[in-house]
Order: sequence, then structure tokens, then C-alpha cells
Amino acid sequence: MLNRTVLISQRCFSQKSLKLKESQKMLSWLIHSYGDINELQLESKRLPIIYNPEEVLVQVKAASLNPIDLFMLGGYGKTSFQVLRKAELEFPLTLGRDFSGTIISKGHGVSNKFNVGDEVYGFVPIHKQGSFAEFVLASGCHILPKPKHLTHEQSASLVYASMTAWSGLFIAGNLLMRQKEGLRVLVLGGSGGVGTAAIQLLKSQGCIVYTTCSKDAVDFVSLLKPDFVFDRSDPNFIKNVELEGKYHVILDAANMGIHNIPKSWNFESYITLNSPLLVNNDNYGLTFGLLKSAKDLFEANITNICNGKTVRWGYFVPSNFGFQFLHRLVCEGKINPVIQKQFGFDDLPCAIETLKSGHARGKLVITYDN
Repeated sequence: MLNRTVLISQRCFSQKSLKLKESQKMLSWLIHSYGDINELQLESKRLPIIYNPEEVLVQVKAASLNPIDLFMLGGYGKTSFQVLRKAELEFPLTLGRDFSGTIISKGHGVSNKFNVGDEVYGFVPIHKQGSFAEFVLASGCHILPKPKHLTHEQSASLVYASMTAWSGLFIAGNLLMRQKEGLRVLVLGGSGGVGTAAIQLLKSQGCIVYTTCSKDAVDFVSLLKPDFVFDRSDPNFIKNVELEGKYHVILDAANMGIHNIPKSWNFESYITLNSPLLVNNDNYGLTFGLLKSAKDLFEANITNICNGKTVRWGYFVPSNFGFQFLHRLVCEGKINPVIQKQFGFDDLPCAIETLKSGHARGKLVITYDN
């Protein structure tokens, strides 16, 4: 009976794939030039074609918004990303970095671990066409089975933010190679997507977690059970953070910037997720931009290293190992989705406007009616 059910399911998806191949069209939010939200256009375009045997075509059921989407809309990183695209055209460009959905087709090089009809969630590298479309191409290395206890919306909300937190802490912060139990970590900006993911990730590893947020978010952030929440609006905020003593790591998920970190705060490593590298490349070109970034990083460290402090730049790393590590924590209930609001696919501009306004309380999610 089970085999018959599987065969029927596969036949249904085969018929669905045939219809898609016949239509060869999908709806996608596109930009044809960099600018503001007005550049977003909902258009019909050709269905993506699998040229790489390691890729899958996924019908997107949900995707989440991330600050990088807003930055890229304005042209952030265009110089660096175009180098990564190689011969691929820059425009029209579809934004969106993560997704949850159903595989409708796959390349012959994709493992039998994934089959047509499987529900998966995953991410798209920064230089690829994104997930704000009805269908998206993704590498078989960048997807995993959707957690059974979560909806598509919940699953999509976890991917890019938790991967960014993992990349900053475990790669830039070197948590891969050090003892995590009892590590004292201060997360700046605990109410946003990356902040809420970072708090849960760190707590799952036995770290002592401190975080900051605005006064009206203290109760919300406290539900994630950090060891202490600092109210940013408290007149004694700077002193309160200082009095807690030395932090092994400060993760800046609030774009506070090393130049705004009080000198009285004692820490070993400061990690920013908003380094000037891509901006420098945009402003000065690739060669001179890299030289300018090297100079910026050197100067940031030379002024702090005498006090035993280091400054590090964290980036999203498209790591299959990291994704699998986070996936286990999600399936164990140690990292849970934190969603501020859901929007329909047609309401993407409104969602980006909400993202632009700030005051994040978790993730904004796009749900697809397909």
C-alpha cells in the first residue's frame, strides 16, 4: 500500500512537472536597475532551467526577508557579486536568499537523498537569482529536508538568519575550535532575525549569553532565555554592560560599529556582520577596494590589540556542514522560528517597507499561494 502511495505521488508530480514545462512561465519579483522599492516589478518570466547536474528546481512555498535584500536593492555589493556571477547577466535580478518548498525537478548528479516531491528548505548564494519567485534553482548541497514539525513559513524564517549567526560566531569567532561551555557572549541587537537566532544557538552550546535591545523588546527577547538582557534606552546602559565584566565575544547584529563600542567595555573579540568590504569594492573598484578594506581592518585592530582585543569581520558562509549542524538543532527544538509578521507574495514591497522601518521582532516572511 505504501509503495502504491509513493508511485501515485511521484506520478502526480511528474504530471505537474510536465505542465510546468509546457507553460515555461512563472511569476517573479524583478529589479531592472538598483534603487528603491519602486524598482520592484512583479513580472512573468521563463522558468529556470537546470544546467548544473547538482541543482534542483524548487516550487517555493515560503521565503523570508533579510537586510541583505534591502541593501542589494540599493546596489550594495554589485561590484563583488558581478565578479562571482562570471558570465551571468546582472539584470533582471530576483532577490531573496532563503526558501522552503517542494522539489519538482532535479539534476542527475543530485543525491538520491532528494527526490521529486520532497519538501525541503535551504538557501541561495548571494550572487545567484533568488527566491522571491514562484520557483528557484538551488544546489543539492544547499538544501535539507524541511523539519516535519514546522510549516514552510517557519522553516524559511530560520535559514539565512541562523546561517549568518553561525558564520559570524563559529567561523569569524572561531567557536568551531574552542570550548563553548561557559563562554561569555554579548549579542548586540537581540530582537532581530540574526539576534534571535544567535541567542538560541549560543544557549544550545552552553554559552552564557548577554544581549541588548530597546526597552519595548525586553520582554520579547527574554522569552528566548538569554542570561541577561540590557535595555538600550536605560541611562546607565553603557555602565551596566561594563559592570558585567569581560566578554569573550561580542557579536554585533545591530550594526553598532567598532568605533561606537565604548572603550570601557572589556572583550576579547568583536565581530561585525556589516564590514565595509563590499562598500569599499563598490566605491573604489575591486583592487583598490580590497586594499582599502585591508587598511581599515588593520587600523581597527591596531587601536585595540594593545588592550588584548581583536576586531573581526563576519560574513554569511554557504556551508553545508554549518547548515546540517543547525538543522539538527532545529529538529531537536533548540532553535525555534521567531516570526514578526507574514505577508502574501503580492505584498513583497510592503514587507520590504516594513523591513526598512526597523524595530525588528524576529523575521518577516513571504508566503506563496501556489
